[in-house]
Amino acid sequence: MAFFNSSSKVEVIGLTDMHNHILYGVDDGADDLETSIKMLKMAYDDGIRNMVLTPHYHPRRGMAHYSEIVKNFNDLFDVAQQMLPDMNLYLGREIYFASDITQDREKFYQKTMNGSSTALIEFSSNVSCDKVRSGALEVIMSGFHPVIAHIERYVCTIKDYEYVYELKDMGVDIQINADSLLGENGSAVKRCVKKLMEDELVDYIASDAHDIKYRAPLLSKCYALVSKKYGSDYADKLMRYNPEEVFSRED
Repeated sequence: MAFFNSSSKVEVIGLTDMHNHILYGVDDGADDLETSIKMLKMAYDDGIRNMVLTPHYHPRRGMAHYSEIVKNFNDLFDVAQQMLPDMNLYLGREIYFASDITQDREKFYQKTMNGSSTALIEFSSNVSCDKVRSGALEVIMSGFHPVIAHIERYVCTIKDYEYVYELKDMGVDIQINADSLLGENGSAVKRCVKKLMEDELVDYIASDAHDIKYRAPLLSKCYALVSKKYGSDYADKLMRYNPEEVFSRED
């Protein structure tokens, strides 16, 4: 790890991005291998060295067969090893919640983070707080550890984030997107993120990258902002140490 400090920004090498759509040809993220490689290079230049690739498991945005996902991951992994040998890639999924997602445990493990019991779960943007709570509880009761994806984008969270305390008490982890903290998803989302950060309810910040232009795999600007406003220890926790546990777990 190497830190370089100046009056204007903080740069860090060794960040971890645990939510992105860099894996090509399987969802609404990268279209082809070339785009995946461009996104990996962009992330690498931004200081990211560990990435959990999380293609959608979603009825409209990503239902590729597991065998295709593994094949594409292995192809990208091989290229990355040659071009960026110190970039570490791991496989996960972003799982759209449905009441039957954990019924087949063997297949559900194909969707977890690096084959562990940790699962990145997303809900509809119009989901109710009760639905998030009950969905998270269902995942927990099935023996898995839920991470709620981009919780700041749910209307119920924007209106009243207090229910997130209940999720934390249940043992749920919370992920927000870097661009939300930077204000790129509107002022209401930014205000919500500010409250979540100030109350230290956030466990992970990730890029949720889908392309190289509008939703790019970048974290360093967010890292600098968090370091300035909340301290470098908190920035390290959210973009280095906590995410590292996602791919190092061997549940």
